[in-house]
Amino acid sequence: MVITRIYKKPTRPYLFDKVIQDLQDALSELPWLTHIFGRCERLVKMKDGVRCYTPNVYYGKDEYIQLLPDNKALGNYCFFVMEEPQTVSVPFATNNRLKAPFSFIVWVDMRTVGATYDDRNTEQLKEQVLKTLRRGWLKHGSITLERVYERAENVFNGFSLNEVDNQYLMSPFAGFRVTGEMQIDEECDQV
Repeated sequence: MVITRIYKKPTRPYLFDKVIQDLQDALSELPWLTHIFGRCERLVKMKDGVRCYTPNVYYGKDEYIQLLPDNKALGNYCFFVMEEPQTVSVPFATNNRLKAPFSFIVWVDMRTVGATYDDRNTEQLKEQVLKTLRRGWLKHGSITLERVYERAENVFNGFSLNEVDNQYLMSPFAGFRVTGEMQIDEECDQV
């Protein structure tokens, strides 16, 4: 399985995937990010009779890449989670405008980001991500950033952390979650 640095699926994006792919392009300017994934899917599996929820991106041919913290396979990575509900409005009798809450999750091994690791300066990384998202040079849609979370139970909120060894969220590893709202207008119908 070959995973490109900017992993863009689907290959023909629509609606929110267009906004996400614009943001992926902007995030590529952060050299410490090994993999920049798009929108994940929340998959469920049974483990010892308990439902476990994991973030995954579709790879192809019914295969998925799991996005839980891991210090080997993925390196420093990020991905998007589209939350619910999505709202639909029709402003000025034009095409539908969709809005939805979203989350952006970053996981990093501080040892691989250079001098920043010496003093565990996660605030520097957070600032870089926030600035990049804010000025993401969107060709499609818009985003508003609202909150940042750093506790392990909040970073991977909605996913089963009991599958994750807690060591992956302690030094030298770090993670955070940025939440906000994404907006996109449907493209005009062509006649």
